[in-house]
Amino acid sequence: MRSILQWSVRNTPAMNTLMIAGMLLGIITLMKMRREVFPEFDLEILLVSVPYPGASPDEVEEGICQKIEEAVRAIEGIKKQTSVAQEGAGFVVIELESSVRDVQKVLNEVRSEVDRIPSFPLFAEDPEVKQITLRQPVIRVGVIGPDRTDPESELQLRAVAERVRDDLLQQPAVSQAEIIGARDFQIDIEIPEETLRKHGLTLKQVAEIVRRENIELPGGTMRTDAGEVLLRGKNKRTLGEEIAEMPLVTTPEGVVLSVGDLGVVRDDFDDSITSLSRINGRPGLAISVERTSSEDLLAMVADVRKYVAASDLPPGYTMAVWGDRSVEVRDRLEMLAENGVQGLILVFVLLAIFLEIRLAFWVALGIPVALLGTCAVLYFAGHTLNMLTSFAFLMVLGILVDDAIVVGENVYDHRTRGKSFLQAAIDGTSEVLPSVASSVATTVVAFLPLMFVSGVMGKFIGVMPVAVIAALLISLAEAAFILPCHLAHPPSGESFLARMQRWRGVMTKPLQLTAGNLLVALAWVWTQLAYPLHRIGDFFAWSNGASNAALDAFSRRFYV
Repeated sequence: MRSILQWSVRNTPAMNTLMIAGMLLGIITLMKMRREVFPEFDLEILLVSVPYPGASPDEVEEGICQKIEEAVRAIEGIKKQTSVAQEGAGFVVIELESSVRDVQKVLNEVRSEVDRIPSFPLFAEDPEVKQITLRQPVIRVGVIGPDRTDPESELQLRAVAERVRDDLLQQPAVSQAEIIGARDFQIDIEIPEETLRKHGLTLKQVAEIVRRENIELPGGTMRTDAGEVLLRGKNKRTLGEEIAEMPLVTTPEGVVLSVGDLGVVRDDFDDSITSLSRINGRPGLAISVERTSSEDLLAMVADVRKYVAASDLPPGYTMAVWGDRSVEVRDRLEMLAENGVQGLILVFVLLAIFLEIRLAFWVALGIPVALLGTCAVLYFAGHTLNMLTSFAFLMVLGILVDDAIVVGENVYDHRTRGKSFLQAAIDGTSEVLPSVASSVATTVVAFLPLMFVSGVMGKFIGVMPVAVIAALLISLAEAAFILPCHLAHPPSGESFLARMQRWRGVMTKPLQLTAGNLLVALAWVWTQLAYPLHRIGDFFAWSNGASNAALDAFSRRFYV
């Protein structure tokens, strides 16, 4: 290890190139990382659902759930089956083993076995087999209409809400938007009993006629000399006024009576569902904007808010926004940035007071190097910037700089013994490196078991040990190989202010014949800015001497 350390100290350009490349890569990956509240992952859980209208739970259990359980029992990779039989539907929840690599393969096998079941009850509907996925709402947009409750107003509100939903789906960062709290559309046909008796009809016969006529069927292909013509019977009607024009009865005189001639047809909503959707005390519909695992939460919220601010709704309609999940992510990222800046300042100031300002700068630089390097590791590992990632950064932030402080302080101690800067960097680092590596290893071992937690909890917290361990190892590598390179070179004897004054004289001499006045002014401004920095350096140099004298006096008078 000492030979590797000596090689790195004597090859400072290579170490500097490695550090700068790592920081640039970290900045690029940080800008490209997707931001979300919690990590997105797929569950190894399948759901088989079969509607059975009008059936009791006992009938559902015997006719649906038991048959599905027997059909899928022999499929490899199934860990547990849970059946739920309720009135009108049966559900079978299939939990897979965590070792299953291809969930879609097992899903196709389950679907095939369920489709082969020949003895489902007669009135049971087609089964649906799907994988359970978690889709989190990002923000909700409310469309608020006039304070009226008649069906016409509800239809207008629904039309405006659907227009807003379609507009939201046109935004670059939005791919999922659903209207929630809305009743299903329904077309009501009301025919008086006297009219039905007059024409010898029943409600069942009317329903059969409407169902038979309101269809769209392919008619095959007609081949002619000019080519092939596709035939299609297109009589599908979706609006009440179109249904009202549908022929229903033909009299002996040849008069055709439509549905609208015999009764009343109107567009309405499903009256079997009793719901009241109000926003801010007025009728309204909510649109839930959801994100997939490949979308950025903050970019999505920005697009939604931009659309809401610039939208133009009909008179009497307004929009409201709530449930913004980006607030949590933004607050956590701001907290991480604030704590990182505070840590840098505290480390720099304390080390500058007790050791020296140059050593304090290089030690404090270890914090951004470790954090940016961790961002690159997380990006290439497929992780995102979320609440758990931010929590891991906050948790490890106070540990990152410990090894650099130990290395820097020991190198400084070897300098005080009269060694050269190069020899002090090699001896001081090699002396404490085993201890520093051991302390980092204990923390790594403490977090390592979290990487092997299985199930949903393992997927949820899996990013935390990756972030913590990556940050610790990168910080250790920076303190062991990059920091000694910077501490191995003695500072120039010329003061910073003197170098700035010399630069002003060198840069202005050949330019006095052209634009000398402007450049002289710029050089003077630069010198004025450099003067306060020089004074800060003088202050830390004085504080360094004062702190050393105070510590020596405390050691002699009290500690010894």
